[in-house]
Amino acid sequence: MKNRSEYHSALAAEYALGTLRGLARMRFERKARRDPLLAADVANWQRLLTQLDNQLTPLTPPEQVWKRLQLQLPPPNVRHLKHNPWSYVGWAVAACLAAILLIPRLLVEPPAAIPVAVLSNSQQSTQWVVSLEKSTRSLTLTPLNPVAVSDTHSLELWSIPAGEKPHSLGLLNTQGPTQLTLAENQLTAHSLLAISLEPHGGSPTGQPTGAVLFSGPLQNL
Repeated sequence: MKNRSEYHSALAAEYALGTLRGLARMRFERKARRDPLLAADVANWQRLLTQLDNQLTPLTPPEQVWKRLQLQLPPPNVRHLKHNPWSYVGWAVAACLAAILLIPRLLVEPPAAIPVAVLSNSQQSTQWVVSLEKSTRSLTLTPLNPVAVSDTHSLELWSIPAGEKPHSLGLLNTQGPTQLTLAENQLTAHSLLAISLEPHGGSPTGQPTGAVLFSGPLQNL
C-alpha cells in the first residue's frame, strides 16, 4: 500500500499529465495552494514532462498545399483596388479564413497520443510515462530518467488484467522512448501495467521471472 507521500506524488503526476479531472482535480488544486511541498511536486512533474516535447518534429506544409490555397482564393479586382485601398484588407481576411478552413483538410496531421499511465518504482524516484495512440494502437513508453540495466538483463512490459495472468507487451529501451504496436484487445480497462527485470531477450517462460521494478494502473483508456 502506498504511503501518504507516494499517494500525493501519484496525484501530482496525474495532475501534470492532465488525467486528474473533475472534482478530484479541483480538490487537488485547493490542497496544492495550501501545501508548498505538494505544489513543488507538481512543478517538478511539469518540468519532467516538458522533456516529452523535445521528441516532436515540426511539420512543414507541402508546397502543393499553398498552391491549392491560391487556386481556392478569388482573384483580386486590380482596378477596384486602385480606387479603394481598403479592399486589400478584405482580400487578406479572405485569405486567412481560407487557410484556416482548408489547411486542416489538406494536411495529414500525425495522430495524437494521450497519456494512459505513469509507472513508478517503490521509492517514486523513477517513473515511466505511458502514452497511447488509439487509432494506430501504438504504445509509447518514455523513462523520465535513464534506467541502468546490465547487458545480461532486459526490461519487459506486462499487461495484467484484473483476475488474469500477465501478458507480455514487449521489451523496453532503457535509455529513451520505446514504441510498441499492440494487437487487438491487448490493453483493457482496469488493467495494471508492470515492468519486470528479465534475462537478456525477455522472459523464457512467457511469465515474469524477475523482480517487478515499475508498476501503475492503466487510466484514460
